[in-house]
Amino acid sequence: MRLLRQLRRRTVAFYSVLVLAVAAVAALGVTSVFRTASTSGGAVRTAAVQLGTVQSIETSTGNVASASTASLSFPTSGTLTAVDASVGDHVRAGQVLGKIDPSAASAALLSAQAALASAEEALATARQGGATATADANQSALVGDQSTLATAQQQLNSDESTLASARAQLAADQAIGCPTSAATATGSSATGSSGAGSTGSTSSGSSGSGAAGSPSTSTGAGSTGTATAGGTAGSSSTSTGSGSTGTATGKSVRVQLGASPRAVATNTPAVTTGAASGVTMSSATVSGTVDANGEDTTYVFQYSTTATFASSTSAVSVGAATTATSVTATIRGLRPDTTYGFRLVASNASGTATGAVVSFTTGQSSCTVDTQSVTTDSETVQRQQVAVQQATLALHGQQATIATDAQSNSVTIAQDESTVASDRATVANDESALAGTTLRSPISGTVTAVNGSVGDAVSAGTSTLVSTPAASASSASSSSSSSAGAGSASTGSSTFATVSDLTSLDVVVGFPEADVGKVAVGQTATITLPALTGVDLTGKVTYVSPTSTVSSNVVTYNVTIGITSPPAGARDGMTADVNVITASKTNVLEVPSSAVTTLGTRSTVTLLEGTKQVVTDVVAGLVGSSTTEIVSGVRSGQLVVLPTVAISSSSSSSSSSSSSGSGAGGFGGGLGGGLGGGFGGRGG
Repeated sequence: MRLLRQLRRRTVAFYSVLVLAVAAVAALGVTSVFRTASTSGGAVRTAAVQLGTVQSIETSTGNVASASTASLSFPTSGTLTAVDASVGDHVRAGQVLGKIDPSAASAALLSAQAALASAEEALATARQGGATATADANQSALVGDQSTLATAQQQLNSDESTLASARAQLAADQAIGCPTSAATATGSSATGSSGAGSTGSTSSGSSGSGAAGSPSTSTGAGSTGTATAGGTAGSSSTSTGSGSTGTATGKSVRVQLGASPRAVATNTPAVTTGAASGVTMSSATVSGTVDANGEDTTYVFQYSTTATFASSTSAVSVGAATTATSVTATIRGLRPDTTYGFRLVASNASGTATGAVVSFTTGQSSCTVDTQSVTTDSETVQRQQVAVQQATLALHGQQATIATDAQSNSVTIAQDESTVASDRATVANDESALAGTTLRSPISGTVTAVNGSVGDAVSAGTSTLVSTPAASASSASSSSSSSAGAGSASTGSSTFATVSDLTSLDVVVGFPEADVGKVAVGQTATITLPALTGVDLTGKVTYVSPTSTVSSNVVTYNVTIGITSPPAGARDGMTADVNVITASKTNVLEVPSSAVTTLGTRSTVTLLEGTKQVVTDVVAGLVGSSTTEIVSGVRSGQLVVLPTVAISSSSSSSSSSSSSGSGAGGFGGGLGGGLGGGFGGRGG
């Protein structure tokens, strides 16, 4: 105890002397700041303005840590049957480290697999939903109903498409005024000639040729002829006597012929009724030929819907030609969708000749035809919609039958499904347990610890992977993962082996809250390890913790620095001194920071020009850890005066000198930088 008290007294005395010495140096420094430079005193210390690199550095101390360290345990207890790694071995990710007896795990897995197979078989039986024959019949009926519905729906789609086309055609025809429907305008022809003259002479008429399907007969003068529609294709008739008529098609037309026969003049005209063309809803062009036989002759076309031929065209002269002349006329004002008969009648001084009756039917309005098509197609669609509805109902009925049959077995199915799910989980767990009897490394690295020998009993445990924050994002663990600061993972009683990635080392250091804002990911750092003398390392900041650590009311933030090319002697847990370069400028004018005096926004240096000291304004740039960038105000090679502090021996009086400064700025430059600059600057 006495010795302890003596040591304490000596320690107190030592620190008392040290405090007095520091106070004396500070007092001398303050005096040197505010006194005028002596012209007869000691030498003035200077430094040259030069081009160089200015760096701002934040310094801290931490510990080396492996980027990834895995503490590995067997997930189940057992007896070690193999140890496949030793301390110092380098292993790859997935490499086997050790094994325990797998017998119990294998037996448990086989039992679980058998139980699962039995449960799956029971579930399959329950899902059949009853007798196989009934299920097959239900399924067959379902397929048939589905096919019927598909066919009905396909036909409905086709009918709807046809209806849409009909409606589109109606709209198109309405847009252009409902023209004649080309499919409804028809014409037919029948030809014959007679020569009923005023003299009453009789002559045989020329033979007439009927159009296909339109034969007719006619009798002599004074008789009544009947034109009969619908004869045999290609037949013809012969007409005699005056006023005979040809054939007509379409509606039957009764024709009253002339009176008793009379002699026919030799110059009576000859006529042939032609055909109707250009038939529309309201007009048609009729034609024929007239032979005037040398006398002035006129002709008309007579037409009617009956045998009266009450309407005719205007009389037109063909002159006194001696050959047959083709003639035409356009009849207008006709009714749509109506059959008309017409004939050619020619007259001259010798008599009148009447041609055979020819019929034609006027066309219908296209809009009428289109409307009929729309109506028919709409009815077809409605019928097919009913068919689709019936097929749908049949399908739904069959589906309901199948659902009812299946529902009766739903409780059993649910129970079997639950059993299968439970058995599958048991199998998965037992497979994992069997795989766990072989312990593998989750990372590549160096084995740093092995606990156990073949034959030893090991306890079940949890494997963990401890990573520095920058490495944890890409690390994986078989069980769990955590981030740590400095140091390595602890080894518990159940831990079989520890593997560390010594090829990737980090340093984790804490920076005060006032300085951490300057540190950023990607910045370069220099690292020294006190345990490895003369080894200088480099690294980069890889992670800045967003959360703080508080110790003794001091707030710090952990920063992870990855070491570039760690040396062989570096070990997990070693102390490391770190300098992080937070800012740097190269090839700029620099002076020792102690030479710069700043008061408010004004910065000055004292230049030594010959024997004269001149205070000069400058623009300071980056303030580094020991030097300051000078943007303007000085030139390379000029000398700046450094603050000096001179301490005499105990027998001499203390004295000090400094460069001229002004106010509080001189105090800051002289005291704050005086010690650093005075001891670290270059002499003038």
